[in-house]
Amino acid sequence: MNQQSPVEPAGPLAGLEAPQDDRPNWLSIVLLAFILYAFLTSIDLISGSFKLMGKDTATQLFSYTSNPFSGLLTGLLATSLVQSSSTVTSLIVGLVAGGTVTIEQAVPMVMGANIGTSITNTIVAMGHMARSNEFERAFAGATVHDFFNLMAVAVFLPLEITTGFLAKLATTLQQFLVEAEVGEFHSPVKAA
Repeated sequence: MNQQSPVEPAGPLAGLEAPQDDRPNWLSIVLLAFILYAFLTSIDLISGSFKLMGKDTATQLFSYTSNPFSGLLTGLLATSLVQSSSTVTSLIVGLVAGGTVTIEQAVPMVMGANIGTSITNTIVAMGHMARSNEFERAFAGATVHDFFNLMAVAVFLPLEITTGFLAKLATTLQQFLVEAEVGEFHSPVKAA
């Protein structure tokens, strides 16, 4: 038989070995559960802080988002800073639920959060600069993702501004779900 020798890494990572993880699997699962719990709790605390500020203060804070383009840029900037569109979208949902932001204001903000994710994948693609072959593929994938997000906003934002169909659809779905008889959900975040 012909034994093949392992491929040696080239470039700036040559000679480096991956660190050994000596943690037991159960500890990794507990750690993951704790981190997820902390994430959900932090989102709940941030949403609660907007409620504590008072509706008038929070409304003044978000009054500039009545312009859809300002809302779009707000979502983009927030996601660029936090590097998580899920966090920003969760905060926006909390603001809508608290009555601080209307659904009409929230739709462009969520679209901006979607565009903001383009920053993250471009940063990851830039991490492959030392290896030109990988960089070409990573940057091409990031660019396709960016254009998909930009084209979706280029199509849906003008439609939302002129017709408000996404806000109407969200309101209709919300009314349908509120009227539906479903089981009761007990939040693990509020149990603590």
